[in-house]
Amino acid sequence: MNRLVTLVIGLALLWALFEYGARTAAPVIQADVQERTETATADAGLDGVIVSTDGRDVSLRGSVSSNAQVGFARDTAIAVRGVRIVNNAVMVAEPYHTQFCKDSSILLTGDVSDADAEMAFPERAADMFRFWQVEEDLDIRPDSPEGFRRFMDEALIELGQLDEGCITLTDRSLSIRGSMRSERALTLMQERMAALSDLDFAVTYDISLPVLSDEARTCQEEANRRVAPGETVLFDFDSDVIHAEGRQLLGEVVEISKLCPDVAVEVSGHTDAVGDKDYNIGLSERRAEAVVSYLAGAGIDAGRLSAVGLGFSQPIADNSTEEGRAQNRRIEFRAREK
Repeated sequence: MNRLVTLVIGLALLWALFEYGARTAAPVIQADVQERTETATADAGLDGVIVSTDGRDVSLRGSVSSNAQVGFARDTAIAVRGVRIVNNAVMVAEPYHTQFCKDSSILLTGDVSDADAEMAFPERAADMFRFWQVEEDLDIRPDSPEGFRRFMDEALIELGQLDEGCITLTDRSLSIRGSMRSERALTLMQERMAALSDLDFAVTYDISLPVLSDEARTCQEEANRRVAPGETVLFDFDSDVIHAEGRQLLGEVVEISKLCPDVAVEVSGHTDAVGDKDYNIGLSERRAEAVVSYLAGAGIDAGRLSAVGLGFSQPIADNSTEEGRAQNRRIEFRAREK
């Protein structure tokens, strides 16, 4: 009997010692599993995955970019030494999506980084594109791609270069689709977007350009070569009187036009966004017509020439600065088929 009591007491003490050891080791084991799993998911590039542990059982939550990464997160965790069970609650995140479109109106939709951007984009669009009604349906989503604001500020300006189309951001990829007035305008757009390469966004273009004959294309290319980007016909303030510097530039245009006598030339006038919309359209028309009159007087067949006033409907720079407004006050020459 004494031997049996001694055995029972010994077993009880052994069990108590085992329980004490298990309880003492459990936090150490849990911490080790937590650290190993966090390291494994970080090394696997699963930055959006959050790890929690209960003993050797691991729970995953957070977001990743695809269904494949949901499975990858589970496989990464279950491969960690010491992990027993993985409860995977990781979800696929909706892509960050922002779109600026120009057609019969300016439409701004999708995600923006904060309340300031939600207000600023429509305000800037209304200032830049007074020729159109501006409509918006923007939602604040703080998890914007790094560099979002600076990049999309430029994208909004570039929207002015499209005759019509959309500029669409999906995560860190931007697509620019639509039609443009000339190959030069597309080249300058590409150069300006490339200047933002430090922000590490990918940009693709799907642009429709006017179809030109070989002669018209040669004429346009010669104009691009001789008339540097940013040059413009200069006018007196608020008038259609051409400055002497402008007449010198027009001399180059006359020489170019003589090289391709069967090509039509469209002269488009542009203004900054200061003042009334209708007044600026009228001013830009008068300036374009003044240029056409000068070219016709210099011997260019008037039947080849046409004038159009676009006011401030196609800005190439931000109208909120003097430098930008100066760039927007310009005359452009476009080769066209007769």
